[in-house]
Amino acid sequence: MFTTKYVLFLLVVMLAMFIQSLVGFGGNPIAMPLGIILVGVGLAKPVMTILAGFIGIVVAVREYKYINWRELFKMCGVMLVGVILGLWVFKSVKLDFLIIAYALVVIAIGVKKLFFPSEKEASDKIKYTALGLAGLMQGLFVSGGSFLAVYSVAKLKDKQEFRATSNAVWGILNTFMLITYFFDGTMNREVALTSAICIVPTMVIAWLAGKLSRKINKQTFLKLAYIIIIISGAVLLISNI
Repeated sequence: MFTTKYVLFLLVVMLAMFIQSLVGFGGNPIAMPLGIILVGVGLAKPVMTILAGFIGIVVAVREYKYINWRELFKMCGVMLVGVILGLWVFKSVKLDFLIIAYALVVIAIGVKKLFFPSEKEASDKIKYTALGLAGLMQGLFVSGGSFLAVYSVAKLKDKQEFRATSNAVWGILNTFMLITYFFDGTMNREVALTSAICIVPTMVIAWLAGKLSRKINKQTFLKLAYIIIIISGAVLLISNI
C-alpha cells in the first residue's frame, strides 16, 4: 500500500489541508488533480471529502464566534442543490471527459486569480451563479472553494469571519457528501485507512494554520497557491490527453 505514489499523495494532502485551514479554500484544487494522477479518483475524492470536512468542522468549532450564521445557511442552501447535481453528474457522465473538463476549469481558475484579480465586486447574479457552481464543483471533485470565494469575499468582509464561515460550509456539505458515499459504495477499507492515517497530521496542520493565520501575508501565500493550482491542473490535463 505504501508505494512512492501513495506517500506523495499523503504529502500533497497535507499541503492542501494547510491551505484549506489557513484561508478557507484553495486546498482541494491543488490536491485533487495530483491525487487523481497518483492514486486515482476513487481514492482521492472520498479522502479529500473526509479530510476537508474534518478540517472545516475543527476550524468552525474552534472559531464559532466568528461565523456569520445567516450567510452560512444561505450558502449551504444554494450550494446543496449544486452538490446533489454534481454527485449525479459524476456517476452519470464518462469519467475521462469529466477529468479533462475539471483540469481545464482548475487551470482557468488559477490563471484568473493569479493574473486577472478583480477588485470590482460581482453583481448579485454572478455571486449566486458562482455559489451554485461552487456546489456543482464540490459534488464533482470536492473543489468548490474558488467559486465560493466569489460570493463570500463580497459578503464576509472580516478575514476571521471569512475563514470561520467558509470552513463551516465545507464541514456541513462534506458531511452530507460522506453520507452519500456510504450508500453508493464509495467508502471502502482503503479510503477509511488512508483517511485515518491523515487525521492526526491534519489536526496538527489545522492548529499550525490557526497560529499562522494572523501573522502570514495571505496575499503572497495565495499567489503561491494559485501557481500550484495551475501546475496541478496542467499536469492532470497533460496526463489525460
